[in-house]
Amino acid sequence: MDAEFVIVGGGVHGLATAYHLALGGAASVTVLEAGVVASGASGGFGERGVRANRRDLRELPLMAEANSLWPTLHEELGAPTGYRRTGGVYLIDGPASTGFKGLDAAEVYAKAHRGLGVVAEVWDRRRVEREYPGISPAVQGASFVQTDGVASHAKTTEAYAQAARRLGVQVVEQTHVADLEVDAAGRVRAVITAQGERIRVGREVLLANNTGVRDLVLAAAGQELPLWSVYPQALRLRSLVAPQIPMLTGHETRPLSVKVLGDELMLSGGWRGRATPAGGVPDEERIRGNIAVLEAVFPYLTGLEVVDADVSRAESASVDQIPIIGRCGPNLSVATGWSGHGWAIAPVVARHLATMLLHDSRSALLAPFSPDRFH
Repeated sequence: MDAEFVIVGGGVHGLATAYHLALGGAASVTVLEAGVVASGASGGFGERGVRANRRDLRELPLMAEANSLWPTLHEELGAPTGYRRTGGVYLIDGPASTGFKGLDAAEVYAKAHRGLGVVAEVWDRRRVEREYPGISPAVQGASFVQTDGVASHAKTTEAYAQAARRLGVQVVEQTHVADLEVDAAGRVRAVITAQGERIRVGREVLLANNTGVRDLVLAAAGQELPLWSVYPQALRLRSLVAPQIPMLTGHETRPLSVKVLGDELMLSGGWRGRATPAGGVPDEERIRGNIAVLEAVFPYLTGLEVVDADVSRAESASVDQIPIIGRCGPNLSVATGWSGHGWAIAPVVARHLATMLLHDSRSALLAPFSPDRFH
């Protein structure tokens, strides 16, 4: 098997980039996925936040562009993405007693967001109570972004896979990449699978296999990317009381992210499963801790029952908590280190990354995320 472009990883970033490469005229694109499409961090139950609110400022120009793409992405791909523009709130517990956040900094954050293309506003306690009846009296304000929302990660990833296949992209599942064959000049000549198959590379290899990127780059390019793996905790809950949570909701200083899914709640917010050699496993103490934060912010929620706890989908985290996107060798590129917030910007990253690979060009929007920043 030969391909002009070989992409390792069948998650949303790998498939979306493959789609845009094919759309841009690439002669042949092959995506190699160790499991099946959306079996990793791009899959699972529920919805992911399409969030600009309190995002790293270096990502906001990407998010501003993403806000124009998400509402019609299902039309472009010809399949549902589950996108809904709900608005998004970050709750604030009054002036900060430590650190550099709090209500006294909220308007400055909002102004910085507006300067980078994302309209943000600050709510006082009265507005918060109007939108969130029964919320804890500790919450004194919030930052609000009207263009925030949610989308189905599984549906969106599948939509990109279908659209890519229609353009001739070959998506090969159940194929683990074991090694990269590199010549004396540092160019990747072939991708070697665990089954021993040798796939010759015409132009470029993109490693978008999340937690697997670090070892492949180290072996092929001798470059150690500052990454590690985590197992984010996502909970599905039922409550005896109907939750009054009208939009994507997080908290500035408490580990909380919550959204309503029909008659259930999806709860996360940075909590992690326990890492074992076999992968992530649920930790009852952390599950209770996550729920305790929810109950502290929304004290009227009673009788919470855990329907499901998923900690199986490993995520890569970078040392500065922003993605690593760009070249690590003459024809070896990476897209990894999403640090829990790569989902919302995926449609934009893929467009710019595909253009870079097709035309050997640079993207000003992706420049802050280059691996070169560590050297």
